Amino acid sequence: MATETKGMSEDELSRLLSYEISDSLSFIHSSDSIADDRELNYEYYRGVMTDLPVPRGRSRVTDRSVSEYINMMIPSLIRVFTAGPKIAEYAPTGPEDERIAEIITKYVNETVFNKDNRGEILIHNQLFDGLVQKTGVLKVYWNEKFETDDTVYDNLTDPELVQLGLQVQQNPELEIVAYGDEEAVPDTVMEAPHTVTVRRTINKSHVGIDSIPNEEFLVNRDARNLDDATIQSHRTYRRVGDLIQQGYEESVVKALPTFNEDRNRRTRADDYYRTRGGNASPDPMMEEKLIHEGIVKCDFDGEGIKPWYFVAGGGDGAVEILEMEPFQDQIYFSCFTPQPIPHTFWGRCPADDLVEIQRVKTVITRLMLDSGYLHLNPQREVVFSDLEKPEQLSLMSPGSSVFVKKPGTIREISVPFVGQSALPMLQHFDSQAESRTGISRGAMGLDPDTLQNQSATAAQLAWNASMGKVELIARIYADTAMRQLFQGILKILIRYQDFPRMVRMSGQQVQIDPRQWEAFTDADVSISTGLGTGNRDRDIAFLNQISQQQLGMLQAIGPNPSVGWSQFIRTQQKMAEAAGIANPEMFFADMPPDWQPQPPPEPPPPPDPRILEVQRKAARDQADIQIDQAEIQLKARELALKEAQVMMAAGQDMSEKDIQTLILQYEKMLQENALKREQIAMNLDLKAAELEAEIQLEKYAIDNDSPKGQGIIPN
Repeated sequence: MATETKGMSEDELSRLLSYEISDSLSFIHSSDSIADDRELNYEYYRGVMTDLPVPRGRSRVTDRSVSEYINMMIPSLIRVFTAGPKIAEYAPTGPEDERIAEIITKYVNETVFNKDNRGEILIHNQLFDGLVQKTGVLKVYWNEKFETDDTVYDNLTDPELVQLGLQVQQNPELEIVAYGDEEAVPDTVMEAPHTVTVRRTINKSHVGIDSIPNEEFLVNRDARNLDDATIQSHRTYRRVGDLIQQGYEESVVKALPTFNEDRNRRTRADDYYRTRGGNASPDPMMEEKLIHEGIVKCDFDGEGIKPWYFVAGGGDGAVEILEMEPFQDQIYFSCFTPQPIPHTFWGRCPADDLVEIQRVKTVITRLMLDSGYLHLNPQREVVFSDLEKPEQLSLMSPGSSVFVKKPGTIREISVPFVGQSALPMLQHFDSQAESRTGISRGAMGLDPDTLQNQSATAAQLAWNASMGKVELIARIYADTAMRQLFQGILKILIRYQDFPRMVRMSGQQVQIDPRQWEAFTDADVSISTGLGTGNRDRDIAFLNQISQQQLGMLQAIGPNPSVGWSQFIRTQQKMAEAAGIANPEMFFADMPPDWQPQPPPEPPPPPDPRILEVQRKAARDQADIQIDQAEIQLKARELALKEAQVMMAAGQDMSEKDIQTLILQYEKMLQENALKREQIAMNLDLKAAELEAEIQLEKYAIDNDSPKGQGIIPN
């Protein structure tokens, strides 16, 4: 039953949505530069070229220029945005909000984009759709998700039951869902033992980001951009069970047109219907319904035109309204067109420029190969009546004989090989493809001969020239799709994440609560494209020069309004990012805003002259000890000389008795010498100990202002 309002009725709204959707579809499929080009570009990317039929017996090879150049562009573009630890950076609203802006930046980049949604895959998909099929679309929305886990507690005593109840009251994630075999908690307390089932509900809701096929995205035909569009809709198919689980009325959902009912009314231009099978699922909950999800501008409440959020089901006829409510950041779209055309939403893509190149190169390559086949295996002119055995023509092998009735019965039809002429033509169209896309094989490092005997400067110039168009596409991608994406993420976070979430960022556990970020709803977003533009060595070299200049200023005049330690640390972090380090904060931590350098230590007081006198006395005593050690070494040499003389005397002509006597004297002399050495060493240690004790006593006397005198300790 239609509900009348002072603005529009639901019937009028339904007709409006039906008109906008049908008009968008008819424009896309009737245009010569949208639906047909998309289909052709994708077929050429796959190497399917149905517009070039092949006669029987001829070459079927296809050129792959579209896929070759697109696959060279995608890695360069992805590297632009993923080389550093963050893609987007949110600007603070004031100096006092810098710390909050930094937390938002880390949370959105590390957790929301990369961990929750596999950000690099999303970037790849959007780039691929944009480069091949004109537009890459991402949808941002709030994905409500809860996980439950039931735990049964058996044989609880009364105190244990009370304790469990207190824990449930203190933890909002816990809930008692059953008591014993009953699904509800009884009104009266029952006797022990108790059996209680506690359910833990964990809120896993997060911002969802989906890559949607561009044929499922609709805007009005006269839209120039997303802000100018009057309708933005995701046209897709959803299963009945999923829609009912979202809260839509079962009878309304089941009444929506199914795929089989609607497919026969579709035209052949609708690729989605043409590529799907027509058999419905035997499970009614698995049936697919056509759903439109998005926003439309209309004066539904009669209070002024503004965007409204809607989810609608239906096909060509009137759209059945499932949900209608004011737009409150429920959904955002991010659209990327690599070659935008001013004043229109639908632009062009590199595949549009490469299709013609691939078609021409395919024709030339096939002609060249056919020429080679016919040149090496020429056709024959045969007088059939002069053959002895005609079946020999089909069984010819090298060296075999063919029996004929007269000479000249078989004559080869010579076909010249045209490969020499075809190769320059292929090279010409390769250069055309490079000029159209900005991708050079030599600069991409694919052709070693191109960079052979080339200076570093020439190679750098070739690289810069080849990357010009790629960098232009990257800047367009950053200023349109990426900015739309991260603005939508932040708005949805602030609006719908109404609970604190514990996440791990930069190696630390942090609790995030976006309810405190309302001031950042319309915060400016800057997309990081300075690093990772394809030449990390160049970035590191430039940053190193900046670092040296900053360090020179800091050493010369210290921190100043132009360069401080925070700027120097930021430069070191950027150098680490350029080198591919994921967490530069691990090596260069951020400088606290209130940090002040420690004052230099005060110089030590001059030494006491009395202590210097004690040190000089100790030095003299140490010198005396060294002199004593030198005398001991001299005496040792004299003893060694005497030992040598004894050995020489032992070699003379002496009686055995005299030799024994001399040996005894020598042994006695060695024993006496060893005893003297031990005594000298003991005296030396004793003297060193006495000297150390005297130094300590003298120092104690000096420290306690003793009267002058050696070793006098005051009472």
